[in-house]
Amino acid sequence: MEIKDRNDLFKIRAFSEEKYQQYSLTSLTAYCVYWLHRWKVTTSLETVAVASHRMFPMKFGMVGWPEFPDITRTNRSVLQMRPKYRNLATSAVDKGVFLNQRGIEEAESLASRLGAPVIGDRAAEFVSRRAVRPELGKRARSVHPESDVAAVRSSQLFQMYVDSRFDQAEAIELVGLLKVYDHTPSSEKRAKLKRLLESATDVKDEEVAAFLHEVEQRFRRYLNR
Repeated sequence: MEIKDRNDLFKIRAFSEEKYQQYSLTSLTAYCVYWLHRWKVTTSLETVAVASHRMFPMKFGMVGWPEFPDITRTNRSVLQMRPKYRNLATSAVDKGVFLNQRGIEEAESLASRLGAPVIGDRAAEFVSRRAVRPELGKRARSVHPESDVAAVRSSQLFQMYVDSRFDQAEAIELVGLLKVYDHTPSSEKRAKLKRLLESATDVKDEEVAAFLHEVEQRFRRYLNR
């Protein structure tokens, strides 16, 4: 079973305390954020607080009210994960928490020891991202151009383009469009953008193609860093 939306977080079973009591709050938070990203669930502070409490209640419960998540504790952990301190993640109040490469490695290391979260009566599937990384430059047979174009049109970055707010766009909106992480290698980001452009060309959607060319120009430095 997998998490489909944030309401499914209540189906997560807690780990036994002896399995996680030795690990720091930041490591456990990285683990939670890692799984939320895999499930494509928003990583807002509130969601991370709930997920962390569901998995590790003795670490993330309120003092005196252990059955409830302590969002203040989660917030302190997230702040400690920033580049200035543990350098595991970046975060923004209105966008969520995003692991960097070091954060991913921390979470995957912990997953190899704790195992995957249990949802209902089944453990989530754990596969290292590095083990499933596709070969660059090869277009997957399962790619459907229409689906790619529909995904582009439903993205926040495209909406900003349509609303004439494209000049306000930041890298995090590009990451959302490409469905990658900020730390994903630039070559993979460029390959993703190229695939989307090919799909727009295939279905002759000139508006989306023009938008993607604008994206390439605006984020050229970011895509080639």
